[in-house]
Amino acid sequence: MKADVVVVGGGPAGATTALLLARAGFDVVVAERAAFPRRKVCGEYLNAGALATLERLHLDDLVRALGTPLHSVRLCLAGSDPLTLPFERPGLSIERATLDDAILTAAVNAGARLVRLRVENVLASEGRVRGIAGRGEDGVPIAIGARAVVGADGVGSVVARKLGLARRMRGSKRFALGGHFGGCTLEPSTIEMHVGPIGYVALNPLGERLANVMVVVSGASLARWRNDVDAGVRATIARFPVAAGRIEGATRIGGRVAIGPLAFSVSRAGVAGAVLAGDAAGSVDPFVGGGVELALASACAAATAVCQALRDVAGSDRATLAYAREWATVLRRRRRLAALVALVIDVPPLARRVSRRLAQVPERAGALLAALTGVGPSERALSPAALAGLIL
Repeated sequence: MKADVVVVGGGPAGATTALLLARAGFDVVVAERAAFPRRKVCGEYLNAGALATLERLHLDDLVRALGTPLHSVRLCLAGSDPLTLPFERPGLSIERATLDDAILTAAVNAGARLVRLRVENVLASEGRVRGIAGRGEDGVPIAIGARAVVGADGVGSVVARKLGLARRMRGSKRFALGGHFGGCTLEPSTIEMHVGPIGYVALNPLGERLANVMVVVSGASLARWRNDVDAGVRATIARFPVAAGRIEGATRIGGRVAIGPLAFSVSRAGVAGAVLAGDAAGSVDPFVGGGVELALASACAAATAVCQALRDVAGSDRATLAYAREWATVLRRRRRLAALVALVIDVPPLARRVSRRLAQVPERAGALLAALTGVGPSERALSPAALAGLIL
């Protein structure tokens, strides 16, 4: 099989890349191992930045019709009064099964070909990536030759690893466990983040008494639970009385989901003949809630780079390098912002002080939240004056 481009992964990043390239007139194959709609619990919050990208893709009306508007986030820090911060622009909660299927369907409708395939290797010759190889549903080997490959296969990307681009993350690793719960008593338009020294619990309303409930803890905590993970999750939620009350009597729908480690890094997001997009190009701490936004943004940038590379063969490597540099800059800024947030939530006295300052100075809260929701510059939130205003 041959194509102009093969995109590995049919999630938001891969499907968006395929959609844009198909609209540009290229022959695109999406290699995805799962059948859609697929069950996926992470990333069910779309911030304003993500919705703005979907609007540019002309998919926002469809997605809004399928989701629940979000107008605020409530921070519940141990030892502090709950703090509700309104979003400058509304966000949206939507089940990933629904979101992913909608974008992938749009890509197929635009002309992309969907192939069920478990990718196992990257094909290369003469210093360039030339395609991918894997196995179909029946286990039969399949190779797809392509002028360009896009690795959008998530954290732990096979494409990134086979290209030698995956990099070990430093620092403690976090894991998320939970799932969908029916019978919850959340406010329908507010995300709740319950934070303490043992980790945090995120409650994201998905509709009538349905919520995404995730417990995020360190790898060390998860290791201690190895004999009974569900008991560890229940015990952690119980340490946050308000969160426990929200889901008292609720029933988990489907099996428990475990995701992690939640961080992934690469040395660069592209080589000759291939680029990485979405979490495969590097992820950010999910506490800040910009995962889907970054996935869509990287997909748009990756699609632009691939278009340039295919239309200007002589300058193809320059286009790939420019994308890799651009995306490294974006991630570096977001990771600095995420590191600031992680520092605050990991040090309870600092968390309580910052919570009080955000309540006292709404404009500080607005600038920080704008950066976290993709509608404001992260540089403003990270400026010395802004940091001093949060802490002093």
